[in-house]
Amino acid sequence: MSFYLSQVLAYFVLPSVLLAQLWASHRQPRYLQRFWYSVLAIAGGAGLFGWLPYGQSSVLVADGVYTLSLVALLVSGLRSCERGRVLLFWQFLLLCCGGFLWARSAKLSMLSPTAVINTGLILNVSALAGGFILIILSHYFVGRLFSALSMSPLPKRGEAKPPARSLHVIVLVLLVVLALLPLSGDILLAGMKLQVLPIDSTLLSYVAKVTNFYSLYTYGVLLLSLLPLCAYFLHWIKPLKQLVKVQDNPIQKRKLQARLNQQMRLTYSFFSVLVLVFVSLLYWDAVASQPPKLSPATPVQMAEDGALHLPITEQLSDGKLHRFKWVASDGKVVRFFIIDRYPGQQKFGVVFDACMLCGDTGYIQEGNQVICLACGVHIFIPSIGHLGGCNPIPIKGWKVKDGDIVITHQAMESGLQYFSQVEKIQVVDPVNGQTLTNVDADYSYEFGGKTYFFTEQSSYNAFRDNPWDYVDDPTESGEQ
Repeated sequence: MSFYLSQVLAYFVLPSVLLAQLWASHRQPRYLQRFWYSVLAIAGGAGLFGWLPYGQSSVLVADGVYTLSLVALLVSGLRSCERGRVLLFWQFLLLCCGGFLWARSAKLSMLSPTAVINTGLILNVSALAGGFILIILSHYFVGRLFSALSMSPLPKRGEAKPPARSLHVIVLVLLVVLALLPLSGDILLAGMKLQVLPIDSTLLSYVAKVTNFYSLYTYGVLLLSLLPLCAYFLHWIKPLKQLVKVQDNPIQKRKLQARLNQQMRLTYSFFSVLVLVFVSLLYWDAVASQPPKLSPATPVQMAEDGALHLPITEQLSDGKLHRFKWVASDGKVVRFFIIDRYPGQQKFGVVFDACMLCGDTGYIQEGNQVICLACGVHIFIPSIGHLGGCNPIPIKGWKVKDGDIVITHQAMESGLQYFSQVEKIQVVDPVNGQTLTNVDADYSYEFGGKTYFFTEQSSYNAFRDNPWDYVDDPTESGEQ
């Protein structure tokens, strides 16, 4: 849901603010025309994406027309063009291209995983509608602010003041620059892919910089939107507050206070919309779009009998995934988890946190689903502990004894081949008895299924030539 909301905001906040600023100087706002032109343009652009064969050529054309529209709007804005029909034309082209590029990233075909109306479809469509409502509100309030900035707030000075030209130019230019940065990167990249432009390291570096930070541009638009809000406060709110304080006539004071309250409502409403847009984008970027992570693994150690003993508690029988880790003598970490496949019945699945197909990426549990992080496959929980497909690798040789789940050392060592994580631990050079850390050792040697570490080459050579002189039992665990 948050993905569709964030995509609408990312692609249309900037055009909405830009167009609102340009329309603010027109005497005839043409709200209804602008609305229907926008709807047709966005729908037409999205439809073109679905109808045209997707390729770098179509992307290059869309980006080119988008760029042309931005430049034309910039020139119109700097010249204070009053021709509404011309502005409507460029608005249509801008939003049509924006709709095409939005459809490329918005994954509209994935609104619902099924062909019937379901909860997922309703939520996703609601996210789209919510995003466009925020866009419309942003457009409306920005237009109101820029229109008000050209008028006098003082009732006794009814003459119109000159527009806040410097603020208008600054915001307009910065908005166009923010829009052109990612567009220029897309155009250059498409040109290189089509072999129209040479593949150059400088161009590639520029493309990477302007496209990898695409999500930050919308935050830049929000910051720029604060400029007219601050100017509005200084131009309208502050003078009205001063007039209310010094006004002695009760009737005039109430009128001024009512006018001040109206302007304050406008200020608070626009600020609330900006906050909603910011929170929606930030939630997607910082939380919802982040890949799921493995829950912390509980460290376990071998008991004196050379096995792991995990007490069967009420918590362990709750049907949830309980992750553990055992660190071998060479520092390699073996992760495994236990889950009661039928909660409360103590029918456990005891498996390595890895699979034969996807490696040691691991599994997570969301609700009643166990999911492989590598491929996203949902695992049927009662099947955990059996071979096949993307099921986690079963641990052999475990048993229930005296209220404990007991896993042998040999069974745990069989899982070393499935994992690559290594923790820093202290080890002993078997030749000279000196201590060192496994990750800092310059020399290591594998023997009998274990890795031994050495402080110097002479120790390594001695062990390599005749390891039996230094290890009584090659299968001895030596666990940490």
